[in-house]
Amino acid sequence: MPFPPETRSVPTFWIRFYLRQCLLLAVSGLAIALLFRNNRLDLQLADPFFDFGNHLWPYRNAWWAKTLVHSWLKGVLILVALGFLRIAWKHRRMADRRRWRFVASSIVAVPLAVSLWKHNSPMHCPWDIDRYDGYAPYFDLLSSFSSHAEIPGHCFPAGFVSTSGWLLAFALLRYPENPRFSRHAAGGALALCLFLGLVQQMRGAHFLSHVLWTIWLSWAIVVLLHALLGAWREPLTTARPE
Repeated sequence: MPFPPETRSVPTFWIRFYLRQCLLLAVSGLAIALLFRNNRLDLQLADPFFDFGNHLWPYRNAWWAKTLVHSWLKGVLILVALGFLRIAWKHRRMADRRRWRFVASSIVAVPLAVSLWKHNSPMHCPWDIDRYDGYAPYFDLLSSFSSHAEIPGHCFPAGFVSTSGWLLAFALLRYPENPRFSRHAAGGALALCLFLGLVQQMRGAHFLSHVLWTIWLSWAIVVLLHALLGAWREPLTTARPE
């Protein structure tokens, strides 16, 4: 076994892993911030989905977008989350209990953190922006810290995307013993987050920057919980980490 499951000190392998993730989050966060800083990129990406002639978002109330995806798929994801919480409870006395405790905590923490931030955010949804016949000016995340919106938008981060953001935890559930599972879990979760974000962008509910920041925040919470809850203490096999 590469390191004892109950060791109190963090093994070198995991220290390096967490340092790499901190670097990844720092670089990607800076990249997202600069990409949308003081420019019209968010607006340019949203423009194709707004009908300037009829002054409306054609997909805002489309059945497939509003009912099928935003309502029904969201309901399915909530049921899936509840199912995994039940599995985590069943594993509470098993050898991999810390790993499942980490998954269960991610299921709760990711949407909760996004919801709390959103409740205190001044940023607005595209359909509230004056360019799209709304009432509020557009500003990016960095500008939001110094802005004084008369009516806060409460539209950042993307709450709908966070209903799938917790699935990123599965990228670490079998890591490092099963890197293939980790890659597939990460890719699947990321693809689903981007799909939900695209649908919301088409409806006028979020800008692309909202979606990317939500994915960034989700991964940051997942990595933090993995470290704090000691999920690294429970290697499942005797194979060396790759």
